[in-house]
Amino acid sequence: MKIPAILLHCLTACAHAAYHFPRGSHEANVQEQLALLLSEDAVISFPSSPDWDGLIERASTPRVAPGFLAVVEVATEKDVQQTIKVANKLNLPFLAVTGSHGWTTALERVKYGIQINMRRLNSSTLHEDGESATVGGGIMQHEIVAALAEHGKQAGPLLGGGHSLLQAKYGFAADNILSARVVLADGAVVTASESENTDLFWALRGAGHNFGIVTSFEVKTTDVAKGGWTMVTFTFSQDRLEEFFDTWNQLEVEHEDPGMLVLNGVMARDPSVGTEHPVINLQIFHDDTPTSIDAYVAAFRELSPIAESNTTNIPYGDIYEVGGLGLSSPVCRKNENILGYPNSFLQWDGASIRRGFNIFSELTSREPFMTSAWLLESYGRAGPQSIPEGTTAVAPEERRRHLLTSPMLWWKGNSEEDAETALKAGKQIQEAIRPTHFQPHTYVNYASGGEPVKETYGHEACRMEKLTALKKKWDPSNRFGFYAPLVEIISSS
Repeated sequence: MKIPAILLHCLTACAHAAYHFPRGSHEANVQEQLALLLSEDAVISFPSSPDWDGLIERASTPRVAPGFLAVVEVATEKDVQQTIKVANKLNLPFLAVTGSHGWTTALERVKYGIQINMRRLNSSTLHEDGESATVGGGIMQHEIVAALAEHGKQAGPLLGGGHSLLQAKYGFAADNILSARVVLADGAVVTASESENTDLFWALRGAGHNFGIVTSFEVKTTDVAKGGWTMVTFTFSQDRLEEFFDTWNQLEVEHEDPGMLVLNGVMARDPSVGTEHPVINLQIFHDDTPTSIDAYVAAFRELSPIAESNTTNIPYGDIYEVGGLGLSSPVCRKNENILGYPNSFLQWDGASIRRGFNIFSELTSREPFMTSAWLLESYGRAGPQSIPEGTTAVAPEERRRHLLTSPMLWWKGNSEEDAETALKAGKQIQEAIRPTHFQPHTYVNYASGGEPVKETYGHEACRMEKLTALKKKWDPSNRFGFYAPLVEIISSS
């Protein structure tokens, strides 16, 4: 096992300096308890390690930064088990980390904790029948896309539901999980599937981060489009905002199932176009199967876009990079504060969005918020809505309301004044565009923290009762309570 040369230095302050760790004892205990239990390829790091800053860096830092006293880069399933057992013995919290992109404020509850870094569990194996693959719990989306694309196969992101470019035909990624290996709060490991631990399997698909650490999945795979994907891009000035959303709504009515067609919009500032207001960018992705793309392109073209482009024959393995959503894109930046205030809708309300846009435009007219972006997403509804709502723990509202939107506010530094400005503006935008005639819903992976639990996991009483019972069964001490937690349900029941 590789261990940093200096193991017993006094612990330093966490990156965001909100509190200080006690000296010596915790670090020594973690090293002593774990050193002989981990596999040869596992690594324990402490604040004295030269790799420390990179290991604890997040998309949300410094505003949201869990407090770690050690990082264990696990290399096997047993490493995960042993780390949890030692954390329990020492009464320390733990948090599984892969991409470090989540920003929910619940992460701040981790104090003097152990990060279980999953990145070394990033394997993927396509099965001989070509219909499924086994994927390590530490794999990232770009890795599974690239690995499967080599074999002409594809799959989408997993826990939390899993919106993706593939959902219009195949449903949420969570609908395509066949089984999972899960390390529980006591360090035991189980398999969850339609035939084993079926209640846990139900809960994992939509609320999994509350129940255990998934070390591997078995997922369905599908064939990639032989002719590749096409991306049509439009840019509109803000004076077209109401017409833009009216057009989008009308297309949704006329084409209930447009095929494998995805709309990905972003409202953001573009100095090359103008400096007075953000512009509206729209990407329309479609594969080589029959879709309603011609009708969509014609309708948006009638709005006189100020720019238009067309990229064809994009391999699925390259589509995120080509679309500006790859690792080098602004959306994947780290060590910058990020804050989202999401909503999920059945249709757009242009007048309400105009009110929110005015707030967003004013906020982004000045530093440090000028690189913020407002997401507008429709990944498709036919696939998710073809799956019975009670099949998984994905909230029914997630299947019904296929339009996702959220201002994503970015700013650098740890100024309390800037943070308060962002929090206030984000909440104002969210409330300005939120309809009052139905209960709000927030996609769990976009939640910023503090939302009522039912807003994230579903408003149906029977669903909440089921999740509550399962949480008490599988994690009675709430050891997995640091990401979109269900703990509020338990404490109020």
